[in-house]
Amino acid sequence: MKSLSKSTWIMFLFDLIILSLSTYCWANIYGYTPKAVVILCSLVVPIGLIILYLKGNYKIREFNPTFKNIYLLFEGIVMTHVLPSLYLVVFAASKIDSARFVVVNILSIFVALTLYRAFFHLYLFKLKKVKNILILGTDERARVIADEIQSKYALKMNVAGFVQEGDEGEDFVYDGKVPVFKNPDGLMQIIENAKIDIVVIAQPTELVIDTPRWMEIYKMPEFYEMVTGKYYIDEKTITELHYQYMIHKSRVYDFCKRCYDIIAALIILIVTLPITGFTALRVWLTDHENPIYTQPRVGIDGKVFKCYKLRTMYANDYVPKAGKINENTAGINDDRVIPFCKWVRKARFDEIPQMINILKGEISIVGPRAEWEDLVNIYKKEIPYYTCRQWVKTGWTGWAQINQGHCVSSEDITEKLQYDLYYLKNRNVVWEICILVKAVFMALGGRHE
Repeated sequence: MKSLSKSTWIMFLFDLIILSLSTYCWANIYGYTPKAVVILCSLVVPIGLIILYLKGNYKIREFNPTFKNIYLLFEGIVMTHVLPSLYLVVFAASKIDSARFVVVNILSIFVALTLYRAFFHLYLFKLKKVKNILILGTDERARVIADEIQSKYALKMNVAGFVQEGDEGEDFVYDGKVPVFKNPDGLMQIIENAKIDIVVIAQPTELVIDTPRWMEIYKMPEFYEMVTGKYYIDEKTITELHYQYMIHKSRVYDFCKRCYDIIAALIILIVTLPITGFTALRVWLTDHENPIYTQPRVGIDGKVFKCYKLRTMYANDYVPKAGKINENTAGINDDRVIPFCKWVRKARFDEIPQMINILKGEISIVGPRAEWEDLVNIYKKEIPYYTCRQWVKTGWTGWAQINQGHCVSSEDITEKLQYDLYYLKNRNVVWEICILVKAVFMALGGRHE
C-alpha cells in the first residue's frame, strides 16, 4: 500500500514531539521523580498517537479545522490521559498536584496540537505547491481518475491535461478548461511546458515515456488505489487481481490469520460477556423469546452458513407504529427495535455472537462483510464481479466497514465492493489487526454505523 502524501508522517512526527515535550516539561515542573517522568511519557506518547490515529487524525481528507475535528482531538487527548491518571492515583504522593498535572497537560497539548493543525491546514491549502498531473488517455479510466484527483483537494493535485493518441476520443472534453493534447510528437515538450510532476497512464500507449528521474509515473489503477483506498474495477483489473490472488496464496498467512482470529474472538467474547449476557437477559424478559437468532449469510466460495446475532428487535409479527420500513435493513430508530437496544445496535454489540462463527472457522475477524443470503442473490445480479469478494473468507468487520459503514443500496454496495477488493489485494495480518482495533474503537464511540 503506497501513499501519495508525506503530510501524514510530518503531522505524526510533530504530534510525537508535542506529546513528549509537554508531558516531560510539566512532569518536571510538578516535581515528579525521573522514573515517574519516564513512565508518564511512556504512557502518554504511544497511547496518544494510537488514539489520534484511531480517530482519523492522520487521514489526508480530515485535515480541516472543523468543530467536529477539534472536538475529536480534545476527546482523544482526554482519553490519552486515562491510564496516566490511574498511575498517578496509585503511586503519586499528592493527589492535588496529580490532578493539576493532568489538567494542565491536557490543555497544553490540546492548544499546541490545535494551533499546529491550524497552521498545517493553512500550509496545506494555501502554501503547498500544487502537483500537476498529466493523464495519458481519453477513455473512461482517464475521466474517472481525473474526477478523483479534482475532488481530493487536500492532495494538492491538478489535472493539467490529457494526451490523446490516434482518432479515438475525438470529442473528449473534460471540464471545458483542461487541455487535450492530440497526437503529440514529443511528450517531453508537453511535460516541460505544463510543468508536469506526475504522469498517469490511463490506457495503453505507444508513446515513448522518457521522463526525468524525479518524475513519478503510475498506471491508472495503481494511482486510483493511492488516491481513494479502493480498487478500480473493470474486466482487466479483475483478471489481474485473480491472477495475483492465485499465485500469492500463502499457508503461512492463512495459519497466522487463523491464530489471530481465534485469539481475538476469545478475547472479545470474554471481555464483552457481562454486557452481552445482561443484554440477552433484558431481551428475553421483554417478550420471553430466544435472545439469540440465526440468519443465513454467504461466506467464502458462496457457501451459506448460519450467522449468530443478538436479537435487538421485537419477536413475532410486530407491526411498526408508523412509516414504511425498508425491507432489507433496519435503522436504529426503526419502531421494531426494542428501545433499550438502540445503544446495543449503535455500538455493534448485537454482532458479538458472531465470535462463535469465527471460532467455528465460518468467517474471519477481518474480511468482506458476510451478507444476508437474500441480499447477495440481488447484488450478484445487479453488480458486476460482486462474487469476487467471496474469494477470501468473509469477515466480522473489514476495510469497507471502517471507511463506509453499513449500507444496502446497489450504488453503495458497488463502492463497498471496491473497498473489499482493495483489502483482498493488500491483506496482511498486521493491517488486519489495525482494522480490528479501529473498528472496535469506532463502535465504542458510537460511530461505526
